[in-house]
Amino acid sequence: MTTKLNKQIIALRQKRYTYSQIIKVLKCSRSTVSYALRKRTRLLAKQNNDNQPLHYKRIQNKLYTFKNPKTRKTPTPIWYLNPTPRQITKSISTKAHTFQRKMAFNYKDVHKKYGDHFSCALTGRPLKFNEPHTYEYDHIMPHSRGGDNSLSNLQILCPEANQAKGMMTDDEFKDLCKEVIIHAGYKIYKPLDM
Repeated sequence: MTTKLNKQIIALRQKRYTYSQIIKVLKCSRSTVSYALRKRTRLLAKQNNDNQPLHYKRIQNKLYTFKNPKTRKTPTPIWYLNPTPRQITKSISTKAHTFQRKMAFNYKDVHKKYGDHFSCALTGRPLKFNEPHTYEYDHIMPHSRGGDNSLSNLQILCPEANQAKGMMTDDEFKDLCKEVIIHAGYKIYKPLDM
């Protein structure tokens, strides 16, 4: 529960709102209101949470995220259909900035490395630099595994490949793809280099 919601519940209670009125105004559950207003409820919730084994909490989290999915991708803005050069530059700059925490390089450096036309590093799909909604920046060595935010650790992927790869290395992702293909009944042959 957010601190903001807690503060709103407490503020309404100080104005002498009843539990039912608070629920109606904030559109939240009775247990949420009780949690915000009653110390005993918070202690019981904490105690109940502490008594659960760690693997049970992980399973519960997986079920919660499955039942309450968040859409990761926002719909493509309408201006992407006919963007101005300024909008393209801003979108590409935003990608470079979000890839790294401190700006060590900018979109011009990425353009110098990849050019106007390049392919997805994992799928080989053709991509264009001036269509930033068709690609995403990815860490070759994931940040969670000690990878840095340098230009040498950057690769460009199509959004589907980047989301599927997640926090895996390229080799781990390829091994997973092989498992999926083999499990589906296909055989994999890698051509010999001539």
